[in-house]
Amino acid sequence: MERKDFLQEPVKHIRINGKITVDQLIQQFKNSGSFGAGRLSTACDIYERMLRDENCTVFLSLAGALVPAGMRSLIADLIRERLVDVVVSTGANMVHDAIEAMGGHHYKGHWNVDDYALYKYHIYRIYDVFVPEEDFTRMDYRLAEMFDEIAAENVGKTLSSKDFTWELGKRLRDPNSILRAAYEAKVPIFLPAVRDSEFGYIHWLHASREKCQNTLVLDAFKDVPQIVEICKRSLRNGMIVLGGGVPRNTVQSAALASKKGMDYAIIITMDRPETGGLS
Repeated sequence: MERKDFLQEPVKHIRINGKITVDQLIQQFKNSGSFGAGRLSTACDIYERMLRDENCTVFLSLAGALVPAGMRSLIADLIRERLVDVVVSTGANMVHDAIEAMGGHHYKGHWNVDDYALYKYHIYRIYDVFVPEEDFTRMDYRLAEMFDEIAAENVGKTLSSKDFTWELGKRLRDPNSILRAAYEAKVPIFLPAVRDSEFGYIHWLHASREKCQNTLVLDAFKDVPQIVEICKRSLRNGMIVLGGGVPRNTVQSAALASKKGMDYAIIITMDRPETGGLS
């Protein structure tokens, strides 16, 4: 390349005059083309291409504390409006969805709060978001009862995490719930590491109670053929990765196993490539 090839397009500076729509702001970011603003505009263009492609299946991968940070209703709306087709999530995000669905709340806090003070007042923290212990406790026991019901209705059956999340969604009445929206829209939610969340300990609570006659049986291995088959059936696939970890790896591995790959991809993450976390 020659020197002139590096100096082709000047940065167009962002200007906000009076009222401006989100679309117009993103276009300004595109004209700037720099740093996070430029990449955000590129991500919006890619997502628009996914949505306009009627033969594309859109996978949404969720990791990190998205629900505690206020993204719950947005994710439920994406599902309800069929702006995503498949969700792969950490168990924790669905746990926090269930907390809200059962009347609990997440509260604005501060990162620089003494942990002992929170311990003294029985307050759980997710960095700068607080949850009262009683909201977790109420959810634990109510979900344990739901586990009893699900087990009684599925005697002798082994459920995938997709089956499990739909069973929960069927029993939650909150219209803003992610799990409820997925059940109603029949959008699968996979939790590949479901045990690595409060769900794992709620299962222990359910299974260890004296009155438990049937134990709910989940098999994460059942997720694999289900999600691979979705990739196989689709002419094209796209993924939106928020965070990283197990959900991201699950989507990428399914794309490889199906020998289809991803035709569109957006990754928004704090992970760094040097440690292998993006491989």
